[in-house]
Amino acid sequence: MHVPDGVLPLWLQILMLIVSGAFLIFSLIMINKKLDERVVPYIGVLAAVIFAAQFVNFPVPPYSSGHLIGATLLAMMVGPWVGIIIIALVLFIQALYGDGGLLMYGLNLFNMGVFSCLFAWTLGVLIFKTARKKLSEKSALLLSAAITSYIVTVAAAFVLGLELMTEPAFGFTALVAITSIHSIIAIGEAILTVVILEYFVRAKPTLIALLKGSKTRDAADVPIKPLSIDSVQEG
Repeated sequence: MHVPDGVLPLWLQILMLIVSGAFLIFSLIMINKKLDERVVPYIGVLAAVIFAAQFVNFPVPPYSSGHLIGATLLAMMVGPWVGIIIIALVLFIQALYGDGGLLMYGLNLFNMGVFSCLFAWTLGVLIFKTARKKLSEKSALLLSAAITSYIVTVAAAFVLGLELMTEPAFGFTALVAITSIHSIIAIGEAILTVVILEYFVRAKPTLIALLKGSKTRDAADVPIKPLSIDSVQEG
């Protein structure tokens, strides 16, 4: 989904740089207001995970391949605003190494970061709250992650297809092709998202923003009272 420089009109590249830049500034403002200090040490870790995961491509028959976007994973774990910042850092480093262009940075960030993180958070919250009425919190979280990551990946591809149509060389065929390919890639996205999220549910549920206020997160957040001589004598 990384678009290189020169593929789309210059006006669109500049417009998307402005739009994504505005969202970056707004994300920083929101983070300064609401950032949970417990998340800070993990931002670099999550950025490294997404950076590495995006370099691992899996084949999509017959002639394509795909990789993890990570927007749904980040949105559910640290919220959409931190997710946008992490994706921005990852894409900027990748652009420096030629994976996506610098002029196309704004467009790539909008598709994989701004649009995907905000859509993933909105849809994920809706599905999680609905599923939680019938399932356990863990099952509801993983189910919402699977469904959301699939839909968000296909939706981001559709948005990219619309952007490609601004170039006369592309057309409706390109829109259909890229959306169809990503409907397959989205399966891998959903699987990887669930696997990684399931690990953090077991290891560090307090890090998962979507579980804020839930029994699972609150239980993990209760400090363990150290055993003392007085408590033994009282027992």
